[in-house]
Amino acid sequence: MSDEQLQFSPEGRFRVLMVSDFHAGEQFDPKLKTGLEALLEHTSPDFVMIGGDQCLGRDTLDGLRDYMSDIIEPILNRDLPWGAIFGNHDREMGHKLEDEQKAYNEIDGCMSSAGPRELTGIGNFHIPVYSASGRLAYELWGLDSSIYQRSYPEMFGWEEEYPIALPDHFNDKGTDGTPLFDQVVWYWNESRALETKFGAKIPGIMFTHVPIQEYLNILRNPEECGARGSSRERTCAPEINDGLFLAALQRGDIRGFFFGHDHHIDIQGEYCGVTMACDAALGYNMSAHDDLRGGRVIDLWEDGRLETFNVKLMDIMGKDCMRDPGYFEGGCPYFIRKL
Repeated sequence: MSDEQLQFSPEGRFRVLMVSDFHAGEQFDPKLKTGLEALLEHTSPDFVMIGGDQCLGRDTLDGLRDYMSDIIEPILNRDLPWGAIFGNHDREMGHKLEDEQKAYNEIDGCMSSAGPRELTGIGNFHIPVYSASGRLAYELWGLDSSIYQRSYPEMFGWEEEYPIALPDHFNDKGTDGTPLFDQVVWYWNESRALETKFGAKIPGIMFTHVPIQEYLNILRNPEECGARGSSRERTCAPEINDGLFLAALQRGDIRGFFFGHDHHIDIQGEYCGVTMACDAALGYNMSAHDDLRGGRVIDLWEDGRLETFNVKLMDIMGKDCMRDPGYFEGGCPYFIRKL
């Protein structure tokens, strides 16, 4: 695990590149690595956040470490610090997430961590970013969005399996995961501790793999929320609200929430003054549209400002970024490329 200190440039900017949903294994499409190289070359980030669903299949932990090292070689070659949060499919490898995190921490530059043992999930952390003069200026937060909410009966020991999603439901589809209450309380307490220690609230951004429920307000009210980008599928979001967004509003330190998970969505907008956005997907071994595939740039400024935009591989690589049908192509319209 890296102990490198992140720092703003003399101009007062710190750039994060978020990429997600590799859905990779030992036999990943080589265009994934080529696309990552192109994004890094085009955006010149100071830090890379990998936003979940790195894994596909049931590879060994050694295999996971080796192919992740291979995929992110463009990051390693630049000596860039990076971190990762976990998604729903990372739980399907047949390993404990804490062991997967250990495999990541064996790779150079990894700054994310498992987090407190007593918390739900793995990958609950915050990483400080310092001003050019050495003052704590920003925090990068990661929270594990856990497993599907349909697993709550088993997790919580319910004697009966109550339905989570009723016919007239809140979300657009499914009952996808979300940070649980103990994780929200941990964020609250850590945020207050930082304010007490440094005498001011420290602005931050937060990454979770699955979009939180409030993100739906931007998708359903695009004009009012200044929405920009594309949405080509229904949003996977939790049916039961986790309280994280309200906690962040009350604390007043989180400037933005950023998500992976939804491969065909890169909408960004603002709700209650907080920026929220998806990054589409970077992977090739799963459902994705060639003209949306890419990553999200998040520019942070020492004065607390935030600017964000998506970078599409099609715009910087042209048709070289398109999926090779001979390598992988799904059999239903969900998988077919858009031009």
